[in-house]
Amino acid sequence: MTHLLSLPQDWQGMPATFIEGALLAANANPKPLEPEAWLPLLITGGVEEDEAIELGHDDKMAILNHFELQYRYIKAGEFVLPAELQWDPETGLCDAHREFAEGFLTVWPCIEPGWADQPLSDGTMRMLSALITTLMLMLDEEATLAQMEDAGVTGMPQPTDLYCQLPLMLTEVVMAADELQVGAKSQAVNPFKETGRNDDCLCGSGKKFKHCCGQ
Repeated sequence: MTHLLSLPQDWQGMPATFIEGALLAANANPKPLEPEAWLPLLITGGVEEDEAIELGHDDKMAILNHFELQYRYIKAGEFVLPAELQWDPETGLCDAHREFAEGFLTVWPCIEPGWADQPLSDGTMRMLSALITTLMLMLDEEATLAQMEDAGVTGMPQPTDLYCQLPLMLTEVVMAADELQVGAKSQAVNPFKETGRNDDCLCGSGKKFKHCCGQ
């Protein structure tokens, strides 16, 4: 993945960096889950609104398309974070990194129960723990380090060493989740997974998928 989701000018939801992290969390689910479970979070950020803002059809299709593209890049071994989110030790953490981490961690409570009863290898458990720790540090490094110190956690790598490994962690966790789904003979609930590039687009535009939502 080399670009963030393009949002319309009248978009009233969370920023594209938040959505990038949120969709990666959704792709890290080892069990099927309807997108409606997490799509509203891309608008509200998990904050309850007095008047709910509905996600329009075109926005929903664009988001689900980006969700599928993330998955395909990871499966093909070609996943990289968008330029805005790549780690640069000279500039350090920025708002985009924090928004990305917030997006992932906002959707994660929807995903975490799917991991609870899975038979995980030690390597997968360590990678999953490292990923969540890295994102917590990215969201609020000072507070997370203080919590770890209070809990007596020692021997952890430096946060900067974890940040540069984030794309690898994301890839490994999403691939592990995918293998668990395949092992359970299930498919992720994703409307584009079985759509070929030359098939009619599912949005009903009458165009080929590759010329519409699959661009």
